[in-house]
Amino acid sequence: MNMREKILVTASNLFESRGIQASGVDTIIAEAGIAKATLYKHYPSKNLLVTAYLRDKSDRFYDWLNSRLVSKKENSVEILIALCELVEQWIMTPEFHGLPFHIASVEFPDPDHPINQYSAVLAVELQGYLAKIAATAGAKDPEALSQQLTILFEGAALVERLSPGAGAAKRAKNAAITLIRASI
Repeated sequence: MNMREKILVTASNLFESRGIQASGVDTIIAEAGIAKATLYKHYPSKNLLVTAYLRDKSDRFYDWLNSRLVSKKENSVEILIALCELVEQWIMTPEFHGLPFHIASVEFPDPDHPINQYSAVLAVELQGYLAKIAATAGAKDPEALSQQLTILFEGAALVERLSPGAGAAKRAKNAAITLIRASI
């Protein structure tokens, strides 16, 4: 693992266990066992480190989904059903701590703050990802379906984060499948 990755892994662990705001630069430096200059060489500001963390979490999520959806037929409802099952599975993993861009937007509520703005970009990106899959599956209105799925999945993620084991992920999956079948 190179130094940039080490810093990102350390910061990610702290952000997820303590929160972004509560994980100051000095704490990240101490936990990583590095000099302040080293951190700033790789991440010139904490905001850039936070956006790297958010990007990394998003990329890992999409890589995980894509690796499991690759065997599904793109032009069928099968890929959307598999997507719903995977999202439920992901939300229910012990490693799930909520949607990082949700958490970041709550910790940085000012709409003009760069972290809040980047969180909004990631939310739009998620909806676009779902719209693309919906379009290749043959949805009548991929944009509408992707927004509906986003609402269900993000809502389930929040409920499960606040009340683990509440069954929200399974209910969201079932509701999403009902919407999908009506949209194809």
